[in-house]
Amino acid sequence: MSSSEKEELKKAWADHSRLWKKNRWVYPVISRRAGGLSIGINVNPDKRCSFNCLYCQVDRKTPGENIPFDLEQIKAELENLFNAYAQNGLIDFANLKELPKADRQIKDISVSGDGEPTLIPEFKILSRFLLDFQMQHAGTPLKLVLITNATRLHLPEVREGLACLTENAGEIWTKLDGGSDAWFKRISDSPYSLDKIQENIEMTVRNFPIRIQTMLCKVDNEIPSEQEIELYTERVKTIYEKNPENLLEVQLYGLIREPNTTRVAPLEKSFLENVARKIREKIPAEVGVY
Repeated sequence: MSSSEKEELKKAWADHSRLWKKNRWVYPVISRRAGGLSIGINVNPDKRCSFNCLYCQVDRKTPGENIPFDLEQIKAELENLFNAYAQNGLIDFANLKELPKADRQIKDISVSGDGEPTLIPEFKILSRFLLDFQMQHAGTPLKLVLITNATRLHLPEVREGLACLTENAGEIWTKLDGGSDAWFKRISDSPYSLDKIQENIEMTVRNFPIRIQTMLCKVDNEIPSEQEIELYTERVKTIYEKNPENLLEVQLYGLIREPNTTRVAPLEKSFLENVARKIREKIPAEVGVY
């Protein structure tokens, strides 16, 4: 890849706009962790979330759209986007124009957006539809992905949705943003305890394939301490031991998108690579640095 192509790819990674043409729910985005084109479904246009992460790029000071969930509109938008992709590979999409074809391949349909997707009452219905959609488009190799903060993974209605999303090689990508409760609360501004988050992830990894997602960054110019990293790696080890086969990867990623606060700043990639090394010393799992 040329230097100019690398720069274009970095620009695409940094732009996670939820907008595509006149769509309200479905959008394309170049994802560094998906390794290509991810089709996102923003089920939280109201911006409702159980976290208020410092590194989040969603502007929560501006109210979201309080619009009713519309499965028929989601279906139409997905079909339109897939038709456009079949016709020209979405080459007219601003983020994709300068990218090589290899970086414009659809990798997944991701249930995510401007809040916590499992908060919507229609989560199970949406999950069932997406499984059907995946089967209908079997000619396009893609997987279904849920990006979640793990706060509701213990609920029966949510777990029914997880079963649909993972039936055909789907995955749960769940946050674990800390080793100590103090650091976790500081970075996520959540009323939930880190122990509860870990408990939900442990429950989930027993039955479903997961990838742990962890943001590593400076907070108020403070770097995560050695003790913080040690506590974090121990939590990952405990989760891994619940079902080693279902922990597909630990995704360590740094700050690349513009957050809504100056309280956070990126760390050197070497810091993330050092954390990855410490995880590999404890468990034989795949660890990615992004």
